[in-house]
Amino acid sequence: MVWWMEIMSSVDTSRNSSRNGIFAAPLSVEGIDDNDLDGYIPRDILLKGTRIVIPRPDDTGSDDQLMVFWVQNAIETTIFDQTYPVGIIDPFIYVPLTPQQMATNGVAQVYYKFWKRGGGNPDESPPRRLTIDHTALLSFAEPLAVNATLWGYWNNNTSPPLTNGGTLRIRPLDSIAQPLDVAWIVWRGYRSLNGSGPEVAEAYGRWEKTLSATDIKNGFYYVVPFQNHISSLVDDDSAIVVCQLFRGGRIIAESEKGLVKVDRVTPGKPGPFGLTSHGETIMGITFVPKKQRPVSIGISAAAGPFADIAVDTLADGFIAKSVMDSGTLTINFTRTQDELDDDSIDVKYREKGQADWTDYPMSIDLEPVADRPVGTIPLPLDAGLFAEKATSPGPTVWELMIELYKGGGGNKEDSNTLEFTVDQLAPVNTKNPPRKIRPTPVPVFVNGTPLPLRNIDRTWISSNADMNFTVNVAYFGRRPDDNLIVWLSSATQGSPRVEVYNDKVPADGKFDIPSSELLQFTNGRVNLTYRWDDWLGNLGEESVPTPILTLVLPQAPSLTKAPLVPETDPNYSEALYWENFDGGIAAIVENAFITNAETGDNVFVVVTRSDDETNFVETPKQPWANANLSFDLGYADLAKIFDGADESVGAKIHSEIERTGIPNALSPSAIITLALDIAGVTPPNPPDLDNPNLQLPVVRGMSGVDNVIAAADRDKPGTFRVTNALSDPDIEPGHTVKCYLGNSTIPFDTFTPLVPVSEFEVVIEASDMAKLTPPSDTARYTIEKTGVGKNVNKSLPQAVTVNRIPVVLPEPTIRIRRPDLRDYIECYAMTSPTSGYVLGLQIRKDALLPQGTVITAHFEAHSNAQGTALIPGTPASATYTIKGPTELDVAGVGTAAHFKAAQPKRLGPAVWGKYWYEAQGGQQSSIPIIKQLDTINNSFQYCDLTEAPV
Repeated sequence: MVWWMEIMSSVDTSRNSSRNGIFAAPLSVEGIDDNDLDGYIPRDILLKGTRIVIPRPDDTGSDDQLMVFWVQNAIETTIFDQTYPVGIIDPFIYVPLTPQQMATNGVAQVYYKFWKRGGGNPDESPPRRLTIDHTALLSFAEPLAVNATLWGYWNNNTSPPLTNGGTLRIRPLDSIAQPLDVAWIVWRGYRSLNGSGPEVAEAYGRWEKTLSATDIKNGFYYVVPFQNHISSLVDDDSAIVVCQLFRGGRIIAESEKGLVKVDRVTPGKPGPFGLTSHGETIMGITFVPKKQRPVSIGISAAAGPFADIAVDTLADGFIAKSVMDSGTLTINFTRTQDELDDDSIDVKYREKGQADWTDYPMSIDLEPVADRPVGTIPLPLDAGLFAEKATSPGPTVWELMIELYKGGGGNKEDSNTLEFTVDQLAPVNTKNPPRKIRPTPVPVFVNGTPLPLRNIDRTWISSNADMNFTVNVAYFGRRPDDNLIVWLSSATQGSPRVEVYNDKVPADGKFDIPSSELLQFTNGRVNLTYRWDDWLGNLGEESVPTPILTLVLPQAPSLTKAPLVPETDPNYSEALYWENFDGGIAAIVENAFITNAETGDNVFVVVTRSDDETNFVETPKQPWANANLSFDLGYADLAKIFDGADESVGAKIHSEIERTGIPNALSPSAIITLALDIAGVTPPNPPDLDNPNLQLPVVRGMSGVDNVIAAADRDKPGTFRVTNALSDPDIEPGHTVKCYLGNSTIPFDTFTPLVPVSEFEVVIEASDMAKLTPPSDTARYTIEKTGVGKNVNKSLPQAVTVNRIPVVLPEPTIRIRRPDLRDYIECYAMTSPTSGYVLGLQIRKDALLPQGTVITAHFEAHSNAQGTALIPGTPASATYTIKGPTELDVAGVGTAAHFKAAQPKRLGPAVWGKYWYEAQGGQQSSIPIIKQLDTINNSFQYCDLTEAPV
């Protein structure tokens, strides 16, 4: 095939390349600016992928083929190859560009090529340059939420009010940014306090700012708009904010994630109504910097406290762990009888037994009397100030009181003194410094079998309803109401653990676990893990998982994978047709996916129709042999499942292991597709598709004699007729009949009716009649469902008598890219598309054509498929001299003018080209070959890349 290499070298110049100056429409890549000639790919696209966007070509039709190519490091890879049976319908084609494809740093190019109708007229796009860079970004400090509370909240006390927007501060960017760099501020909202969970879509915002030298040196502020971005965040919500720096459209640095919590709900008020129309707070209190109070005239102690405060506690005055973990300890202040608008409060606290009080770091102003809650005003204090102290010998007891300043002035009233206890020390802990300690030793298995293995079998479990344990209760800080949790797990790494005990334990440390809990574990060592928790919810450390016994139970077998059916690979996606049974179909039960099988177990396969559980077949059983087992799936069995359906049906396939005394172990099911429906008369010996019950064809030449071709018929059209018997089913519009002569595997014609018919006739072209081989040849046909290419119902061959004709020269061949789709004369057949449209006829070596023989190659175009309607201006001839026996003969004929005359404008009527050659002054000739001609691509360009006129 060296002669085609010569053609390929010239065909390559037919690409729509920059030197030719004509391209198909350019592609684009989503997320990459078309104006960025270097095509820098943003980091988020590198991580999640994107799509290539290709516009539909000007001219599209059936079997158009699109191929997309990726070129990097001098290696070209095809990343997309698809044929469109009815042409390209949508205005754009989207091709995935995956993170894996963009994994290698450097410069890549992507381009596409359309093959018109799958044939030889290519249409190529200009390449798109892409720059890939996974280099880690520079990092800088996170943006700060200005005016957030000590606990990181924006709320109804934020000043200026949130309705004016929320202010962010970006800290100085020295040594990172340059003037004219662009900062992107990206804001995302969440329904949690830690920036996790589902994103609040309406909160999303992204804003740009071009940086000045001052912005870089001093940092800058940015106000997040309230509407949508903050207003959609209501109660215990949060936002994550990130600042990214771009230079020349390319990201160079990214900040750490900043977090701000958002809570715009006022206690006692429904909904996010924490702001008035003027942005003022209506919560009843406002925290303010600690006030310097004038000397106060206090109320006599004999008069007793007038200000009353209370706090919610558990039994014995303990504060719940959940309250301490929340970060807020709420003190309830009961409103007094005599109030003024400017009343103010100071808070004092100390550890019980200490002489001095500590001032709370902020003072509290009460709102005007009219805005205060009814009855009780909650004072939310920082719970972190009241944590358990490491220096306390036991739980820490705190004392707290408030001073109420009437009108904010010098007359104060002391409240009662609250006393509450905080215990944040988990069981099995120490103080000074506080740290958690793993509990030890492992509980004693009192009634277990002897060490060292302590084997537990089914007999032991049947004889012992419980496993008796004794756990150590002599640990620091134990209370009788401490809770014990025990887990068991298989020693195999990654095995899940199971909670088997969760309750109080008596003072002697004895507790029981039902022995039946062991039945859920696999054989081998079983570990025990335990933990003590106290009544407040302080969780102790878990013990180290420790083996306590060895389980030696007979394990039920299991199968974790459906049987493998190689004929349906990959992944059961290929349907089973009659042709698949040639050589047999097997279902393979893979031993690698079987566990706990034993000698004596039997294995078999079950196939069940998906929509009818009562329709199933089972294969014969085979003994498990610690190896893969193969089971025959016969046509008769699967045909029973198919049950004469007129279209494909699904069937479930699974395997089972049978062991006496226990239920069968079942594998997962897979779905296989049975496509056993067939067009025409059903063959009598399935799955043999050679069908003696199909009626034989009748072939006639111009002389009109059935199945006898006279010599004078050989250069003239004939007919091929099939007539069904009365009982045969009709040929339907959904069927395709393919007609064959001789041993050819390529049909000379196909037939599909528009309505059901019982007979048909097709024309045998003169060129095909000439191929019939004397003294006799055969004719046959197949019938199948259109577009399937499977279950091809085949007639037996019909013998045809063929009388001899004068010797003819071997027929020439031309280069065709996809004869199955486009058996056309196209640019692909030209020896030099860019220099004159020369059609290359390959001449087969033959005794009639010795070296030095001068032949004349001919071409002409016709407006009909019979080659009898010549198009003016298309006939062309050229001589050629036959080369030596080791050299290929390619005779060129035609010019651009001849082929353009055949197709003078785009979207014109169909055209057929006829080519042949002669020798000995015309006394010898090859049989003319007629093929449809098309030398205009999808973008309406001729082979030489000039535009075809409208």
